[in-house]
Amino acid sequence: MDGPEGTIGFMLERPDDNDTYSAATLEDLKVQERYEELDEDYAKYTSSINSLFSDIASSAPSLYRGEFRQSAQAAPENPNKHLLANWFCSAYDRMKITDFSQHPAAKPGSTYVYKDHQDKYVLGTRLKPDGVIYYSGQRLSARSVHMIIEAKLAPYTDSLLPHVVLGQLAEYARTVWKEQPTRTFVPVILLRGVNMSLFVLARSGYYRVEMGTYLFGSAFTTQSDISLNSCFLQDLWFLLKQPPNRFGHFADVSIDYEFLRFSGSVLDSKVEVVGLGNVSDVDVGDRITRHIPLIRRAAFLTKAKYRGMPAVLKYSWTPVDRLPEGAVYKVLESQNVSCLPNIYSSGILVKDVFGYRLEYLLMEDCGETIESRFSKISGPWVLPNLIKSVCADISDAITKTTECLVEAASAGVLHRDISAGNITIRNGQVRVIDWGYAKLTQPDSPKIQTIANEWGFDLGDVTKNENIQDGMTGTPLFMGIRVLFGHPTRSVIDDIESLFYVAMYALSHLSRGPSASPAFNVHENKAAAYVKLGSIISKELYLKIFGVKECSDDVKAQLDLLYQLLFYRDNQFIGEELTEGKAEARVVDTTIMRKIIGSDLADQIYRPQVDNDMPVENAPPKHKTRAAKTKKPAPKKPKLAPKKPKPADNSNNQDSIRDRLRPRPGRSTK
Repeated sequence: MDGPEGTIGFMLERPDDNDTYSAATLEDLKVQERYEELDEDYAKYTSSINSLFSDIASSAPSLYRGEFRQSAQAAPENPNKHLLANWFCSAYDRMKITDFSQHPAAKPGSTYVYKDHQDKYVLGTRLKPDGVIYYSGQRLSARSVHMIIEAKLAPYTDSLLPHVVLGQLAEYARTVWKEQPTRTFVPVILLRGVNMSLFVLARSGYYRVEMGTYLFGSAFTTQSDISLNSCFLQDLWFLLKQPPNRFGHFADVSIDYEFLRFSGSVLDSKVEVVGLGNVSDVDVGDRITRHIPLIRRAAFLTKAKYRGMPAVLKYSWTPVDRLPEGAVYKVLESQNVSCLPNIYSSGILVKDVFGYRLEYLLMEDCGETIESRFSKISGPWVLPNLIKSVCADISDAITKTTECLVEAASAGVLHRDISAGNITIRNGQVRVIDWGYAKLTQPDSPKIQTIANEWGFDLGDVTKNENIQDGMTGTPLFMGIRVLFGHPTRSVIDDIESLFYVAMYALSHLSRGPSASPAFNVHENKAAAYVKLGSIISKELYLKIFGVKECSDDVKAQLDLLYQLLFYRDNQFIGEELTEGKAEARVVDTTIMRKIIGSDLADQIYRPQVDNDMPVENAPPKHKTRAAKTKKPAPKKPKLAPKKPKPADNSNNQDSIRDRLRPRPGRSTK
């Protein structure tokens, strides 16, 4: 494991675009700062261990010409992966009980326990690796895994490791990542014939350390072979003795803990595990279950208490060239944007590990999401009082979320991921959360530049990368039609369109649920865009098509205003324009916006095209008025038969999208 001077000696390998392997040092991977202490420790360690583990090395088995021998005098056995895993377990247990009084640098920093899993699953998972090293003193489950060992009899040359094996290792890592939010990477040891490799699985991919040979590869062993094997065991022990916060975690989780203590500045944040906390420490509770991908951005949420108040602790792994969520909140707070969660503390815990940064946010508990709130409603037999309550919640959510999005756009921020899971209600207070996919639209602002410097990112590079992500960012179920078609530009109108679909999704739970609407059951982007276009083609029928049967007059008035804002211009349906690869076809109708949010915030929208020529009505918004109890409702006017649409121009034997998707006479639209 000799390496360039100034590194810890580990040569990490990763496949390039041509599936060949190229070497890169830790310094090249921009993680040298993280491992400076490890580098110094390794130099002291190797200079003071001499003949450590030579007795274990001399008793290593041999694997030669298809025969496995426990010793030179032992009878040959048919080799199998279980023999390899058993030897590793035996060697680890012997190393662990070694007397380190003569080798203090080799004394382990944490205590671990090895468990064989060749015939049993890791608790709570469907994984059955050959062995697992756990943190001692904890319940043995995926939450207490430190390192995984997998054995393969085939030697597998460096450049020909089968994809199925890599996939198996990645699945191990994904499971551990899901259960351990403090992870920086997941180490997996692969025994492959007489060789051993360490795989470091990070969010950006995998990296490999070639450890060397741990079995003798010939029938006769020499003193030189024993010395090499001894060096191998010494290097292996250097990794196995490290505490979690120096190898795989950003905090020492080898002991059970209840409190975390955060300190330091934004760019130099520290976290410490505390057994007994004080009033300013974070009392850590249960994990909040959510999908955790192995690659790209990942966020872990944990319930907590801070100064006696319910809180949520969020760890986010984000590529270093993307926008930190904490910086977004700073921009929004500087402009007094409403409906944001209170942020108690935030900062960057890890600046760069294999191309990803780790930030934390400690925020107020914002309550139940719209997704959670409405998924509990059981279907068409809903009590009238409950219908009234949830309609009031949706009405408030539409108003407050629109107001928040308008103010954020004025401050130079687009959310880009409005969904039923990112709008919450607690004690009647609406909050718009999860700004991790936001982008900045005013990078020249001095205030934003100051915040970028505070958070340590290049504003130009980050803005460029976020612009590239415009056509790929969001929750597909709630993406607007233009976004689903992959248009490369976004505006606040796209966020408001997502809010429209959130309202449809929530209200559909009052009848048969989202599963009854085609708009929420097609997952391929362009197909979903066409289905949504067909769902909003008719002013009179869009609620029914989205599966909304129960809806108060107030909410209906708001939805009609959103519908007019999003899909009509000059009393003409513009759905077909949303499918074209042109600039945003919609302009902001300030009259409609004032009716939705009940104020003049529409004037603040940061957009180049604003319809300021529309007359401003002084009447109060329709959804904010209430009829007097003593006043009888006006008689309903008889509905007139809708005008027949003009015949489409079939000169090119093609109907417009509007005509092709229009409900046909005699066809049920229920």
